[in-house]
Amino acid sequence: MPLDLSQAHVLVADDAPTVRQSIRMTLSQAGITRVDTANSIGETRRRVRNGDYDIVLCDYHFGEGMNGQELLEELRRSGELPLSTIWFMITAEASYEKVVAVAEVGPDDYLIKPFTSALLATRLHVAWTRKAFLRPILERINAGDIEGAIATAQEALPSAEQYRPDLIRLLANLLVEAGRLDEAQKLFEETLTSKVVPWAKLGLAKVLARQGNQSQAESMLHAAILTHTHYVDAYEELANLYMAEGRMDEAMGVYEKCMAISPNNVSRLQKAGNLANMMGDSGKARQLLERAVFCGGNSSALSPETVLQLALAARRDGAMGDADKYLRMAQELAKRDDTIINRVVGKLAAAIFHNKTDLLSELESYITNEAFTQEAAIGFLMTADMICPPSLLEEEANPLTAPYKWLYAIARRFITTKHLSSLLETAAGQRHAWRDFIQQCGAEITELNKQGVQMMLKNRTADAVNLLLPSAEETRNNRLMLSASHAALKYLKTVEVPHNEREHIINSANDFIDRLKGTLDEGTRLSLRNDLDALIKTS
Repeated sequence: MPLDLSQAHVLVADDAPTVRQSIRMTLSQAGITRVDTANSIGETRRRVRNGDYDIVLCDYHFGEGMNGQELLEELRRSGELPLSTIWFMITAEASYEKVVAVAEVGPDDYLIKPFTSALLATRLHVAWTRKAFLRPILERINAGDIEGAIATAQEALPSAEQYRPDLIRLLANLLVEAGRLDEAQKLFEETLTSKVVPWAKLGLAKVLARQGNQSQAESMLHAAILTHTHYVDAYEELANLYMAEGRMDEAMGVYEKCMAISPNNVSRLQKAGNLANMMGDSGKARQLLERAVFCGGNSSALSPETVLQLALAARRDGAMGDADKYLRMAQELAKRDDTIINRVVGKLAAAIFHNKTDLLSELESYITNEAFTQEAAIGFLMTADMICPPSLLEEEANPLTAPYKWLYAIARRFITTKHLSSLLETAAGQRHAWRDFIQQCGAEITELNKQGVQMMLKNRTADAVNLLLPSAEETRNNRLMLSASHAALKYLKTVEVPHNEREHIINSANDFIDRLKGTLDEGTRLSLRNDLDALIKTS
């Protein structure tokens, strides 16, 4: 970021050549001459990804497809647009004020066409000085030093003056990210006592949800949406809350309302489309995911998993030509980065495309890997349903041989509630033997967990650890890992344990607690973390 605004490197993004030229001339009159242009959403993505821009002036309305606000959300959340870059939205639509007033990821400022070079220069100067004030914090965030960013923000508070609201908002969200929920809650509540602002409502709802106060969080989100009908981020948080509770139909209903307001956000289209696929609605999944692919184009937000889900939905709909096209696309996207999930997607796409079940065997070792998501499990089961030979009447389920050993591993890893069991059963299609087996595996996990909890309640902590710990290590089931963590801590606090055994239990509990991040309320997880850290210090 140059010291002098006149030396700023600027990108002007607009699909109209005359507008691009006009804005370039306006910038020149304001003393800014280092200007590049982009004429489409795709070119803007490429420019931002490959360039080093201090300022982006982007048109709000690009015609068909994404608008400038949806592009801004995507680039900020993917990290491709640096936090230090100033983003101005240029629009002829006065109604954009309603959007930006409740945008969680909003521009630094916006201008209604037409505007003068003097107005542009003045507004850019204000945004430039604000970014300069926040720069030390933003640099810490970019370096991945969240605690350092928090400390820097707290040090800056006494001298914040006109930037105090921006600083409080940034600090509160950093505290949420760091898991310092009580401190974040205090800031959000203090903000709301002086002024009802949408971002503080949403932030407080997120804190409440992470603390396990789901009903309060839900009420606050409903209130935020009622007051601010364009608040798409509140809709999305509400959908996430419903999904975590297994209320899939309600989650889909919220996504539909959200997408009626912002129809081309690639991330939300993918989430809603994948949810539709999990619920067995291949028609709706295709509609949403095809839109994600159309709007995604060269976006890094478009994941190989999404294209695979689209191929699966097309197959289930009988659109074989489309399915093959998307299978090829999924394999190409998966080759771009050598990650666990991309390897899984590539193998699944190849297995369907070439109708080879032996490729599924190559994925067995990934099922307990942390990167193997619930969505990947759904894709695996749908793939197996498509390419495995038809089930025989009264066939015997053998968890030692395929396909039942795959079903066994997936069910034991992911089933923590009845609704998750139902999702896996739906993915198995019309194979009643598979569905019954998945349900049985889920019941076994539930019973195993119940036995372990009962042992803890009866202070049979050694028995609880001996039952739960190896099962949690083998399956990586979230429910078992949580119970095993509780059992391990209780056991280590109350029993003198030999050093080697103690070290093994501590290492396992440490791994479980790390893997449970984001799967239960953060207050419970942090309590487990603090108890374990205290035990480690006394080892």
